[in-house]
Amino acid sequence: MFDFFKKNKPEPLETATEEISKPVLEEQVKTDNIVIHVMPARFRNQPVKQDSAKTIGLFIIVGGAVVLLIASAALYYFLLRKPSVVITEETPAVTENNQSDQANQTSETPEALIATGTEMTTLPLGDEIATTTAATTTPEVIPAESGLSLSIGADSDNDGLTDTEEIILNTGAGLSDSDGDGYTDGSELINLYNPAGAGKLTDNSNISLYENKTFAYNLLYPLAWQISVNGGDDSLMFKSGDNQFVQIIIQPNMSKETIEEWYMEQLGILTISEADRVSGVNWQGVKSPDGLNIYLMDKKQNYIFNLTYNPGGGSILEYTNIFQMMVKSFNLKD
Repeated sequence: MFDFFKKNKPEPLETATEEISKPVLEEQVKTDNIVIHVMPARFRNQPVKQDSAKTIGLFIIVGGAVVLLIASAALYYFLLRKPSVVITEETPAVTENNQSDQANQTSETPEALIATGTEMTTLPLGDEIATTTAATTTPEVIPAESGLSLSIGADSDNDGLTDTEEIILNTGAGLSDSDGDGYTDGSELINLYNPAGAGKLTDNSNISLYENKTFAYNLLYPLAWQISVNGGDDSLMFKSGDNQFVQIIIQPNMSKETIEEWYMEQLGILTISEADRVSGVNWQGVKSPDGLNIYLMDKKQNYIFNLTYNPGGGSILEYTNIFQMMVKSFNLKD
């Protein structure tokens, strides 16, 4: 029995092979009349192939690590890597002499607008005329920004009216006092008197009264000029046959500022010259230094009225006195 617990040395491979091929005979040990069955000695002493098992396990571990690394790289490539994008910038086509083209756009008006009379028409959407200023700030001052060198039209008789204005009012281009009342034609027009005869300017058959019921104002204008609206009664244009025009744009005074406060805020100035202050019977206003823009406000400070004289892309101001007459006659109803 003590031989069973002894550590036996491993037998050579050849001997182990021979022992395996022999028939298995069960060994029995009899102790105190008790039979104990034990494993045959040739099986107990068979060598264990441990080195081969370790090698196979190592290959499995290394192979699994490689597969895991490849799978991780593929996952990053397809899911996490940002795709490379190639952006090609397209340079917009720029027309040469763009500024001069813009300055001349106002003169490119459809022939339908060069009509006379007081018929109300609606401008096409493509016309380069300023629209309502309800959502904007100061309307564009075209003459001051165009870079044009502006000059007053010819005045042959030095009466203050240009020769073109003399034709509109039916006065003599060679007479400084066409009606012989002792006052020059220019001074009579500015003070709303008829330079071609007796009475007020409303007595002149070439001058008419325009009334805007939406914003409760009226003013005098040349009857031959066409009246056009652009989107609504808050944007209006009085246009001559040579494409020069006077435009009226109205916008709400949302912050209830005075006309001086609004003007200084829009232009970024601190003071207003006394020479630039203008007023009417029921309104106060400010004019631009060149006199081509007038900003008026009603007594209740609800709206701002901008009156602009535009030479229509030209450089000759033919209607400065007509423009002053329209401003002078501008009347806000209570």
